[in-house]
Amino acid sequence: MIKLIGLILYNLPESNRFERIWKLAQVDFRKNFYNDKLGLLWALLNPIMRLLVYYFAFTYLIVRVREGIPNFALFLFSALIFWMEFTKTMKRGMKLLYQKRYLIENIKVNKIDLYISLGLASIIAFSFNILAYFIIAFLLGTSFNYTLIILPILILNLYLISLGTGMILSILYIYFKDINHLLDILILFGFWTSGVIFPTENILKIFPPIYYINPFMGIFTNVRAILVYKTEINFTILNINLLTGLFIYILGVTVINKYSHRAFEYI
Repeated sequence: MIKLIGLILYNLPESNRFERIWKLAQVDFRKNFYNDKLGLLWALLNPIMRLLVYYFAFTYLIVRVREGIPNFALFLFSALIFWMEFTKTMKRGMKLLYQKRYLIENIKVNKIDLYISLGLASIIAFSFNILAYFIIAFLLGTSFNYTLIILPILILNLYLISLGTGMILSILYIYFKDINHLLDILILFGFWTSGVIFPTENILKIFPPIYYINPFMGIFTNVRAILVYKTEINFTILNINLLTGLFIYILGVTVINKYSHRAFEYI
């Protein structure tokens, strides 16, 4: 059908407005999958994979929320702003080398400095999200205690993971543009399996080791202990999360320093 429409439009006069609109639409559509190994197949795979994730989430996970969660608005908001900041910073980091290669090649900017500047810019923007949370929390009558001093550590942990993961993905992105589509699915799956909309304890009952595999499980637990429930911090999981974040960041720096030169030759 698309080919038939294209054939009809192709035979219209060259000055025809609709032909230009059709050609521009074709370019914009193909650009979304340009350089992807699987090409237009992603247009089919993406909705199918999203359907599977949503089916799993609503069949096995969302039912837990019905059990009732105190202060659900703050419960959701506190984790959501951390998860959104992680995905935003990680995806920007993934494309950073490719988009800023002209700076690296012409001005000889240190590649790691680009990621540090990305982190600083993201922290400034994230501070407004934190401020919005406090405003809503005060309006809802929520108070805070001394555990609030631990919040900067959790934010640092967030950026160690985000920037480190972004560095690793930035090398893969140069070779495999398809990773952009795959990452969207993984982010969606992570949203439903990291305890953003329900207590992390619900997942731990099903698979306890995930507490140590997915650092956001521990981060969300401690974020809610500080910002929602004023309960004690789980320092054991806090230290494990920090070590995990530090490992991911160091691994990202190592990958950038070791493979970025080869990756630029591929471009």
